[in-house]
Amino acid sequence: MERTEAFAFRIAWAVGLLSFAAAFAACSGSSGEGDSGLGSGAQTDAGAGGGGSGWDGGRLGADSGTPIDAPYCTNGNPTAVYPTAPASVAMLGTLPNLSFNGLDASFAPKKVTLGDYFDPCAAKSRLLVVRVSAGWCGTCRWHAAHTGELTALDVGPRLQILDLLIANDENLTPSISDLTVWKSRIDAPQDIALDPTFQLAPLNPNDMPLPIYVLVDNRTMTVRNVLNNPDPDTLALRIHQEIAKLDHVDAPVDSPPQTFDGLFTRDQWDEMHAMTLPGAPPPDPTNAHADDPAAAALGKTLFFATGLSPYTISCVSCHDPTKGFADGSALPFGVGQGVRNSPSVLLASYAPWQFWDGRADSMWMQATGPIENSIEFDSTRLYVAHAIAQSYGASYTAIFGALPDMSNATRFPANGKPGDASYDGMAPADQAAVTTVFTNVGKVLEAYERTLRASPNALDTYTGGNLTALTADQKTGLKAFFVNGCAQCHWGPRMTDDAFHVTRVPTGRPDHAADRGRIDGIPLLLASGFIETGANSDSKTDTHGLASLVASPATLGAFKTPPLRGVVDTAPYGHGGTFATLLAVVQSYGTGGVAPSDPSSVGTLEPWLPQFDAANQQAIANFLAVLTAPHNQ
Repeated sequence: MERTEAFAFRIAWAVGLLSFAAAFAACSGSSGEGDSGLGSGAQTDAGAGGGGSGWDGGRLGADSGTPIDAPYCTNGNPTAVYPTAPASVAMLGTLPNLSFNGLDASFAPKKVTLGDYFDPCAAKSRLLVVRVSAGWCGTCRWHAAHTGELTALDVGPRLQILDLLIANDENLTPSISDLTVWKSRIDAPQDIALDPTFQLAPLNPNDMPLPIYVLVDNRTMTVRNVLNNPDPDTLALRIHQEIAKLDHVDAPVDSPPQTFDGLFTRDQWDEMHAMTLPGAPPPDPTNAHADDPAAAALGKTLFFATGLSPYTISCVSCHDPTKGFADGSALPFGVGQGVRNSPSVLLASYAPWQFWDGRADSMWMQATGPIENSIEFDSTRLYVAHAIAQSYGASYTAIFGALPDMSNATRFPANGKPGDASYDGMAPADQAAVTTVFTNVGKVLEAYERTLRASPNALDTYTGGNLTALTADQKTGLKAFFVNGCAQCHWGPRMTDDAFHVTRVPTGRPDHAADRGRIDGIPLLLASGFIETGANSDSKTDTHGLASLVASPATLGAFKTPPLRGVVDTAPYGHGGTFATLLAVVQSYGTGGVAPSDPSSVGTLEPWLPQFDAANQQAIANFLAVLTAPHNQ
């Protein structure tokens, strides 16, 4: 059974058994592989294409004033405020009168309901297009930026669009402020609202990719079609077909979408070309010396130095330039054994969050973490401050000004950090002076890491115009990468959304206990003295939304999306380092991660992650093999 047929069958099964009014829970599904796994978005296509009876559905019926196919209109008058959604609806049946919090044209909050679009006595049915999107989703962003193509279709006022946002840029519960951001990404005026509980989840039983388009007849509020991340040509065709069928006229026949290089639809081609080589990282206002060459020079020295720890440990121990600025090990080893795989720092300065669980909101904050971690550097801020004064005092002073006089060992013990008696017994002013030196060490390390740049790889050469830069197998893999939903999260220059997702990857912990991820990272972040709003920040402006950041249940088992640029150089993979090869990673995604009953992972697999077969898994792995990241040091 091909994907289109399987999807339609699943819709019939799911909608026939579930009450939309009573329970909106995501259904698990198997993958299927319509169009040999290389289609351009799944759709139900119940009756798509083909001809009608040839008469005008807009003419009035015998009841004088009642349009044809208007069951909730008699003599030109509505017979229902909103049609009753049956407890067990038929295939693609009536939607209940769902309610959402939205924005009006002036960006003021307003309540939006599906009943706002119900027009039972319309002379001709209009098609309500409900689009379900998420802020983190790259494919959703492409569709949002091309909304004007829908409003420009030659169906005139027959089309209405309602955009529903189910998650924000970080995959957290969206707010009205997130809705304002999303609205700014849409290139045409339309209705927009929040749907944090994903009320239309039963229309996506196969866990297909976002965005989801639900086409609804406004006379009856019945679902006519459902499409997942369709290419623009297919979407326009389905809209024309549904309008024609509502009018009982001949519908346009199916036709293949336009392709580029014989394989990629326009949206895929555009998204591919957005995976361009990143330039300079974004500014970091929390670090006044982020782009200071002198700070970068000192930072480079300290990155390779072992003098910041009482042991023979340095940053390069876990972030080796010869290993893609990772360490080549499943789990890092400093003074002791770590419990998470070492991420590369090559492109980390572009990311808004650091560490797998996002417990740092700047690169300099991240850099201070391992130094005082007992299984990494096992050092302290007092030890570091003394090391800077003894070995790097001139360079430090040239950047930050005079160091504190730490010659009095009673005032400034040789070792100590918060929680140690040696540090806690110090005068507050002396503690602050030491912490400032420690913070500045993090800031020069960030300054160095911000100078790291990646060089072009084969994908860059291909998107630059050399269509022979990828082999046929690699192009097939890139197509599968788009079709199977990978581009939802892996998009843009670094091929990451910088959000946090539950993908059911197994733990790497020696005790085999599941790693809770972001749900524990958020409290650690907010409790730190090094956040951007803290005393050690040079900005103190809350650009990350820390004031409203909450570790919700949905963050259990969520981890940051790793960038794919340079992924070839950073094996093994996963936050636990449990995958030795890229194929093993893709196989995990293709099969939905470890089972819900498996104690090596926690959290609920996200309902827009399709499963896909072995052929697609191998194809995607073939493509990922081109994603090297040659770099400077």
